Amino acid sequence: MIDQLMILAEAGEHATGGVTPPMVGIGVFVIMLILLGITYLTGGTNQRKRGDSDRHGDH
Repeated sequence: MIDQLMILAEAGEHATGGVTPPMVGIGVFVIMLILLGITYLTGGTNQRKRGDSDRHGDH
């Protein structure tokens, strides 16, 4: 799919003088990094484990 996107970007750049294929590639890379960051933050693996002193109600 990304190769088709690059071919489309090349064709559009030649036709209209628009965005170059490297800019499209960089944009896709940045979007993937943002999605990876959101996945990491919402995944739960970066959260601390609750210790014995953090529990409430256990006296």
